[in-house]
Amino acid sequence: MRWPKLALLVLAALAVMGPGRSPWRARRRAGLRPNVVLTDRVEVADWPREPSAPSGTLDVDRFARALHQLCASWRADRERPWAEHIGRYAAEFAVDPFLLGALVYRESRCDSNAEGLDGETGLGLTQIPREVYAEFVHDGLLHFRVRASGALVERTLPVPSFPFAAPRLLTSEPNLYYAAALLRMWQDQHETVDASFDQVPHRHFVSHFVWGDRVRSDWEEERILADRRRLLEYYGAHAGAGTVDWHGIALGCPLDGCPRAILSWLGEERAGGERSHRGIDVDSLPGEPVRASAPGFVYFAGVDLPGREHVQVRRDGDWDTYAPDELGAGGRYVCIRHGEDDGPRLRSCYMHLETVALAYGDRVERGALVGTVGRTGMRTSAAHLHFELHSEDGLEDPSEILARLLLGRRPDPARVRR
Repeated sequence: MRWPKLALLVLAALAVMGPGRSPWRARRRAGLRPNVVLTDRVEVADWPREPSAPSGTLDVDRFARALHQLCASWRADRERPWAEHIGRYAAEFAVDPFLLGALVYRESRCDSNAEGLDGETGLGLTQIPREVYAEFVHDGLLHFRVRASGALVERTLPVPSFPFAAPRLLTSEPNLYYAAALLRMWQDQHETVDASFDQVPHRHFVSHFVWGDRVRSDWEEERILADRRRLLEYYGAHAGAGTVDWHGIALGCPLDGCPRAILSWLGEERAGGERSHRGIDVDSLPGEPVRASAPGFVYFAGVDLPGREHVQVRRDGDWDTYAPDELGAGGRYVCIRHGEDDGPRLRSCYMHLETVALAYGDRVERGALVGTVGRTGMRTSAAHLHFELHSEDGLEDPSEILARLLLGRRPDPARVRR
């Protein structure tokens, strides 16, 4: 077998390394920085067990439709070949097709031509960092080592179908092929890596797909796993996180793929202390569907303007009448009234929406499409969903009422930088 010079040097070093030493130089993906603040918001122990993938052969048609919902691409036929490739190569390398599909969305937003900074952070649909793995892919094999019975043992995965070259990784099928192979490698190798290199706590080997040998933040894996839950829901293999009861009103999650992570809380300072946060912010990406948390009546669908002015937008009105830079902090938003006239009543509001699917007077069921996640009304923040709950007693804390569906721990004020 022909070995590159660098690989021979690595193996020679392995032969003389003593116990307790790292078995090889850490592989790392360039250009990534850990999100320490968000990692502190939700700890590994807070997350429930992930739903299992369905057993048996993947239904490619169903999977393509689910992938289309996740990607929300403008070409309805794009995901069919992707679904075929994902199903084929997930089966070939014995990995979870729903995890592979989640990587497609989270890493590239379903853009096969995506390239990271100077091509360093990754290429193609799953943002494979070619330079990290290039020396380990040769002669039609992916080489890696695992610890067994106290010794490092050479393992290989056959990867003869495509060359491991940058132009090929910018093509969907070779990218998905190698992403499946790398997922299998990390699935087999993660215990060895976790025991050999310093890590932040994490719960899934997909963190190593993102980071390499040293995981520096678990936030990336949590977002990938949320996308996997969404894909399972769209496929029809997972019923979602269910509902919680508030005085007889069954409330569901305002986003798909719950549980989801809370970014900021009710009562936090805004605008330099001029006002306080009236709801919670939930981690999400632009374009994600926002769902009605419970059945009810739409009593507001419009815009927030500066000076506490709120304007209903007619069903046939033009939302673009109000330019984004003219909007107040809430941006485009919808509020829904829940409950019966003779019982407890609750109002939910969904803010910063990019698109709005409802109008004043609509009656909706739980899970109805409210609109899509955006950043209208924002000046500097990344897109997210601002979610409020109001009862007859005033503002309610969604982080408490929906605690099983929306996860997070309030930051310790002593640890927050000012």
